[in-house]
Amino acid sequence: MENGQDKASSLDLLDHCCQLVADTYGKPDSSEWTNSDFIRLCSILYKKTHVQISPNTLKRIFGKIKTDARYYPQKATRDALAQYVGFADWDQFTLAQSRQQVAPLPRRPEAEPVSIRPVEVPTQQPKARKLPVRKLFMAAFGLIIIGTAAWRGFLLWQNDKPEVTLFCKNPEGDNPHSAVFVVRNFSNVADLADDYAIEFGDGEKTRLNGKDSVYSNYYEVPGRYLAILKKAGLPLDTVPVFLHTDGWTATANMMYDTTRVYPIEAPGLFSQGYNSISAREIARAGVDTNRTFFVNFINTHLTGIDGDNFELLIDVKASPPRPGVRCSQVRLTVFGDSSNHMVDVMKPGCAHWSKLQFSELRKDGRSEGPNFLGADLTTGGTVSMKVVNRRATLLINGREVYKNTYKKPLRHIYGLDIMFAGVGTVRSVRLRDLKTGKQFAGNF
Repeated sequence: MENGQDKASSLDLLDHCCQLVADTYGKPDSSEWTNSDFIRLCSILYKKTHVQISPNTLKRIFGKIKTDARYYPQKATRDALAQYVGFADWDQFTLAQSRQQVAPLPRRPEAEPVSIRPVEVPTQQPKARKLPVRKLFMAAFGLIIIGTAAWRGFLLWQNDKPEVTLFCKNPEGDNPHSAVFVVRNFSNVADLADDYAIEFGDGEKTRLNGKDSVYSNYYEVPGRYLAILKKAGLPLDTVPVFLHTDGWTATANMMYDTTRVYPIEAPGLFSQGYNSISAREIARAGVDTNRTFFVNFINTHLTGIDGDNFELLIDVKASPPRPGVRCSQVRLTVFGDSSNHMVDVMKPGCAHWSKLQFSELRKDGRSEGPNFLGADLTTGGTVSMKVVNRRATLLINGREVYKNTYKKPLRHIYGLDIMFAGVGTVRSVRLRDLKTGKQFAGNF
């Protein structure tokens, strides 16, 4: 144990700190806490101390999860608990407790037999001289108690204020979709509205204006989006928005034109050899095909396929050289619960523009130069993902180019997006669940 403390005294200090945490949290009897209490306290601690403590660790600290020996957390965890109840760190907390223990407590003066030494006034004089010192200690001790109680009361008042959260009234819809968001407990942030913003996940963003708690966003490309409420750039809450399709769809957009997308009428897409959208069909949708443009082939629905145990193989043919298309980009995206898997394949020499993502794992060609994502698919080729228990493998033209294990689970797959720069062809799609064998409804 630290600072020369024995095990018993250190555990006593930990128990005392836990009780202060429970008092500050607003539910002094931690034995009655439910799982949601530990999850909420985990979030509160992170916001106040920037130290991430898992709910299970908190349960071990508070004795909710029984262990063979009394659990004693690491220093960073104890520092966070001490900071939450008003101390700079654990060392200051322990020092304050030791001072309180040695501070003289007011005691009832002992009665002396009057008959034995009734007139020994000089023997009482030293005590009379010490009395002001005792009063000073007593006053200081009283101030410490009052100050600590006031600080804990302030923290309790702060924590009792409802947290600001984001809610979507209609999180699912067809394409296009107008999603309506409500900022709950908005009255707590009205005076500081400029610090708050909503990022809708499709590139759009709005700042809270201090008067309204309801906001909407127009989504016009199928997919699964994560709308994030932020304060001073830090995320506070996230809600998903899901636009599903009826089979495969095609949507075009132009570079530097962020205000519009162009749905392409393509009944029977990816059936009976209809595996591509011609330049004429794209132009008919309103796209200037003499500029750089992109076409997304999207199929989104509740697939029932595990995003952390699946195998996906696509056979594609990238756009031939044309105005505005030099790198012949092919991007494959797998939509998940709270994250995505995505790979951007470029022509060799264009790796600067390539990107790779497996859940929280990311690589960006602008900073890391992943040359392994360079491949010329203008005459055709394959891109494959295989994920087994979050162990992800990427293959291009049958050659393994990347392998790593991510931590944040994708859970469910909500569909696929295959994007080309220019005119591309999808020759086949094969997606299946490795555990259940379930096949993707959009396979062909």
